[in-house]
Parts: sequence; structure tokens; C-alpha cells
Amino acid sequence: MPDAAPSEASPESGSHRPLGPVIAYADGVDSARVSPATITELQGLEDPEVFIGWTPEARGWLASEAVRGRTIMAGYSLAPAVAAGRIRYLPVRLSAVPHLVTELGPDVAVVSGIRRGADLAFRGTVGWGPAAAQAARSVVVEVDEDAEDLGAPLIPGQIDAVLPRAAGSPLPLPRAPDDIDHAIGTWVASVLPDDATIQLGPGGIAEAIVARLDQPVGIWSGLVTDSMAQLAERGLLRGSITAGYVWGGQAILDLARAGRLTLVPIEHTHDLTVVSDIDRFVACNTALQVGLDGSVNVERVGGRVVAGIGGHADYCAAAARSVGGMSLIALRSTTRHGESTIVGRVDVVSTPRCDVQVVVTEHGVADLRGLADAERAKRIIGVAAPQHRERLRRSEV
Repeated sequence: MPDAAPSEASPESGSHRPLGPVIAYADGVDSARVSPATITELQGLEDPEVFIGWTPEARGWLASEAVRGRTIMAGYSLAPAVAAGRIRYLPVRLSAVPHLVTELGPDVAVVSGIRRGADLAFRGTVGWGPAAAQAARSVVVEVDEDAEDLGAPLIPGQIDAVLPRAAGSPLPLPRAPDDIDHAIGTWVASVLPDDATIQLGPGGIAEAIVARLDQPVGIWSGLVTDSMAQLAERGLLRGSITAGYVWGGQAILDLARAGRLTLVPIEHTHDLTVVSDIDRFVACNTALQVGLDGSVNVERVGGRVVAGIGGHADYCAAAARSVGGMSLIALRSTTRHGESTIVGRVDVVSTPRCDVQVVVTEHGVADLRGLADAERAKRIIGVAAPQHRERLRRSEV
């Protein structure tokens, strides 16, 4: 007797749809705080999973044993739940999330918003929120009555409930740069082309790069922070900033009031064709590890999931295709425990070597453009921590 065909919801069927209901939480620093338990009761769901993304702010409900689901961005407040196995990490680049969330077909999308007359608009972060709202059967909006309008798009979909924004813990700030970060930032600033448009993520190295800029730049990025917005005050911002996520306060508000902030979904901010058509586009990203062939790991080390692919692979690929642009990886040469971040082979390839052109550490710049593997390895070893170089030479590819 032949084996029965796999059911629609079985892993073998290829369906991304979980066995039960799904609550999709649009991500970002201002993502909704309301608990899945509240949404479950409000919407009459039974034993739902959550689909969740980048969540820097603490969420007490993530500690509940009842909360389970999937994420495309581990780390920050999701780290304990991911380590416990209740939230499963999916290795998905950010530009693919709208397609993924559509295939998941969430029962409810939970987004944060503000009032704009009789309408509801996204509070600040847009990200993949529009895709989740459009794909969901029902949309719940957590409204911040005190937040100012940054000009984000209107919330689409079937809005069935509006809740007041719950109280939360203080939002963590991006890590302040130290002397090593500033050394890296100085090297990065020294290799930027004239009239560059740059992309940056969060963290001390990104903050240091911004601090060391001495020529006007455009910014097209997944994320805009206060330090990026303050480039306008320094006379170093060309045009407007285009981004999908915000992380900051007054400086970003001032930029929006001046009409120099454009917030759009990731279908636009991370679109390979759109971004690669920007001349002199420079992607400035960091890494957990860089291999001697230039491959980059931003996800896990030693079996522990640390972060997620996010927009790393998207922006590196776009920058590598941009006329006069550059895909640049800036990282500290050692971890806080003194281990080398330059390794013979990365634990997992998040961004392939073909999309990595320049590697920068506090020890200098390794320009890999036009080089074969053996030459790339020598350049990369040259910016590794001196105490690790001999061992790395013995493991050259």
C-alpha cells in the first residue's frame, strides 16, 4: 500500500502555514506591546502562535511558557525565548519577509499607530507592517495618543480593534561608541566616495561612522537613528532620509517636521533593483564573523543564535551592484572575550563573499575588489588583531 500523501499543514507539504492560528506582530522599537493573551481573548483564537521580528524593547509576555512561534530577527528581548526554543528563528532576509508573512496568512496582525484625522497611520516604524496588515484576516492597532505624526503611511487591511498603547519599560539606546569604534569609523569615513548615499544599522560602530563623517551624504537605510538625523543640523545631510524603521526621539521628529524624512515599507527600502540603481550607494554593515574568503556571519556563533540576517544580505548585494558604490563590513577585530572575529571559516554564511567588497577593523582597510581568494585572505588577515594573524595564516583558504 503506498504511503499517504502529506497533509496540507505537514512539514513535507511545503506549506509555511502553522497548524493553528497566527498572530503577526509588526516589529521595530515602537512595536505593539499588547500581549498575545489579550489578542487571543479579543479575537477568539485558540492556542495561537506568534510571528515576530526585531524587538529591542522588553516584552514581559515573552517570558511566558505559553508564548511560542517564529521570528526572523533573534536577539534583543527575543533572546531568552529563542534560546529556550519557544521562539524558532527563521533564516530569512528582510526583503523576503512580506512574501513570507503573506504565505503564513496570519489571523491577526498587530501594529502600532497614531491618529491622522479619521484615519490610522503607522506610528513611526513601517517595516513589514503593511504586508502583515494586508495579509491578515483582522488588524489590531495599538494607538499612541501622545506620539507625533512622522508621516508614515496609513495602516491598510481590515482594522477590527483599536487599543490604547500599553505602558512599557524604557527603550534601550544604541550602544555609545568607544575608542575602538571611533578608530573604525575614521577608517570607514576615509574610504567613502564623494556624494555617497550610505546605509547603516544600529550599534556603536554605526554611531562612530556617523560621528566621523566630514562630507555631505545621502542616507537610504532600513533604520534611521538620532545621530543620522542630526547630520542635517551638521550640514552633512543631502536631501531627505529614506528609511523603514526609526530609533530615536527629538532629532528624528525635527527631521520629519522639516520634511526631510520619508518612511516607507521594506518592499521599497530593501528592494534590490531600487537600491542598486542609487549611484555611489555604500552599505555599511557589521558582522559577528568574517571568513578569510570574505563570507560574513551575522546570525549565530557556536550554535547560539545571536541575531538575524535582516537587511544585511539585501544591502550588501545592492551596494555591490551600485555604480561607484561599495559593500563594506566594519567590525571590531576581537570579541569582548578576546577571540578573533576574523576566522578561517564562518559558522554560517549569512552574506556571501561575492557581495562583500571591503572589510574594515580598527587595524585598517582590506579592499577586496578585483582579488581572488588567496589575495582576499591576505588582505583580511592584515586587518585582523595582530595576536591572531599567525594562526589565521596557517588556515588560509
